[in-house]
Amino acid sequence: MKIQCPKCLPKEGIERPDFSTSEKDKLSEMVKNNPMKGMMYLREQHMLSLHDAKYIVLHINEKTGHCNRCNFDNLKGEYINCPKCGAFNFNWMYKPQENI
Repeated sequence: MKIQCPKCLPKEGIERPDFSTSEKDKLSEMVKNNPMKGMMYLREQHMLSLHDAKYIVLHINEKTGHCNRCNFDNLKGEYINCPKCGAFNFNWMYKPQENI
């Protein structure tokens, strides 16, 4: 599935990897603690370019339901463009894991 953020990507967007639930949890925690580690993980595990890995890391929500760009606080769905500002968000529900 192609995803696109009108705020930072050309119209063609990027192809979204198919993340498992455990990967979503792992990536969310990685991005909170060390975004570079998240980019390296995406490049190694999903063979993404640096550009695509960085795009994904920058669009994983810091807080579920809140837009990373404008802090709109009622996002619904996992992959969504914010209804207020239009920015794309990976709006994953996740449970913090130990030893990541």
